[in-house]
Amino acid sequence: MRVRAQEIAERLERFSKRIGKKLSGKKEKIKERYTITGDIISYSMCPRQYGLYRFYGFAPSNPTQEWYGSVIHRFLKRAHTVYRVDKRVIGEDDVEELFRKVESAMEAEGVRPSSPQVRERVIALLKEFCRLLAGDFIPKIEEAELRLIKELPHFILYGIVDALKVEGGEFEIWDYKGMERPEPSTPLGRKKIEIYTKQMFVYGYLFKERNGCYPRRAVLLFMNELLKGESLKEKLSRAVYEIDFTDEKTVKEVEGFIREFSEIVREIEKSKESGRWELPSQIDKKTCLACDFRFDCPKFLSL
Repeated sequence: MRVRAQEIAERLERFSKRIGKKLSGKKEKIKERYTITGDIISYSMCPRQYGLYRFYGFAPSNPTQEWYGSVIHRFLKRAHTVYRVDKRVIGEDDVEELFRKVESAMEAEGVRPSSPQVRERVIALLKEFCRLLAGDFIPKIEEAELRLIKELPHFILYGIVDALKVEGGEFEIWDYKGMERPEPSTPLGRKKIEIYTKQMFVYGYLFKERNGCYPRRAVLLFMNELLKGESLKEKLSRAVYEIDFTDEKTVKEVEGFIREFSEIVREIEKSKESGRWELPSQIDKKTCLACDFRFDCPKFLSL
C-alpha cells in the first residue's frame, strides 16, 4: 500500500512539472452562475420568495404565471422556426394549430393554464401579435433565444435574449413580457420599469462583450398592451419600451449597473450562507397573491 501511495505521489509530481504548476490540496471555490431574470429580478422582487424557491427546493403549487409567460415565449420561438424552415410568416389562421403544439409540450411537463379564460386570452393575444407585428418583425429576427455568457471575477453572468433582430443593418435585442406595462406614476411601477431596464442593460453588456459593440437599442415588448387601445400607434406606444444604447449616458448607466449587479450577487450569497432571506420594502399584491408562502408572511398580512 505504501509503495502504491509513493507511485501516485511521483506521478502527480511529474504531472505538476509537465503543466508548469504546483498542485495544491486547497479547494478553489466554484463560481456560481447568475442570471438577470432567474436571480437578480427574482431576488429584487422578493428575497424571501427567491430564497425559498431557489435554494430550499420548493416549487410553485400552481405555476400559472410560469405557464402564461412560457407559452408566449415558446410560441414565438416556434413562429421563428417556421419562418426559417418554410420561409413563411405565420398568420392569425395559423395561431391555434401552432399554439396546440406548444400547449401539448407544456402539458407533458405538468404545466397548464389556471382556467379556460386564461388560455383563450393568450390565443387572442398571439393572434393580435400576428396581425399587427409578425409580418415585419419575424423575418428580421437573426436569432431566437440568443444565449450570452461572461465570466466575471467572482461569478458567471448569464442571460438569454428572446430575439436578436436586425433593423437597417444594426442589431436590436428584444425581450417579451407577458404582462401589461408597469405604470410609472406609482412607486412600484417605477421600480419594475427600473428592474426590467437593468435586465436589458445586462443583455446589452453581454452582447458587447461577445461582439465588441453594443446593439443599437434594446426593446421590452409588453405583450398584454396589444389587446388594449384602438389604433396600431396607440397599442405600440404602450407595448414598446426602448433603451437607446447609442446614448453615452445609457452606456455609463450600464457600466454602473454591472458593478451594482456584483453587489446584489454578494447579498444573495450572504443570505445563502446565513439562511436569512429578508422581506422586500415594496411589493405588489398580485405578486403576493400568487406566492405559496403568503399565509405566514408579515408583508402579505400587512397589505
